[in-house]
Parts: sequence; structure tokens; C-alpha cells
Amino acid sequence: MGYKPASYNWMPLHNQTVTGIRVLDTAEEGATAIETMVNGVIKEVAQQGIPIIDIQVTDNNCFLILGEKKSD
Repeated sequence: MGYKPASYNWMPLHNQTVTGIRVLDTAEEGATAIETMVNGVIKEVAQQGIPIIDIQVTDNNCFLILGEKKSD
């Protein structure tokens, strides 16, 4: 079994429409606080019927890429 890059299971976004972004500042936070913040935003966005189509993380921020709102 050979090397598989981290993006091996990456799902392309070419069939997705990005409608927004949520940015969380994680620079001064510990792991538990970051987990609480991210889980809170995921819950909030899910209650609004908006899918999260991608999550990107840097040293200081967590970016949640939002898709089209699901119709009711």
C-alpha cells in the first residue's frame, strides 16, 4: 500500500454553490474552547438548514464554507 496524500478523500466543490463563510478566531483559545465554538456554529448553521460544504483551518482561524440553504 503506497502513500496516500491527505487530500485522498477530498470531495471536489465543483457541484457546490458557496453562499457564505463563517470565520472563528481561534488564536487565543484552548482546545476545549475551540471545540465548543465550532460545535456551536455547526449547530446554529444546521438549525438554519444551511449545509457546511467545507472547513479550512489555519493557525489562528477556522473557516466554515457554507452552501445553499436547503428548501423547507
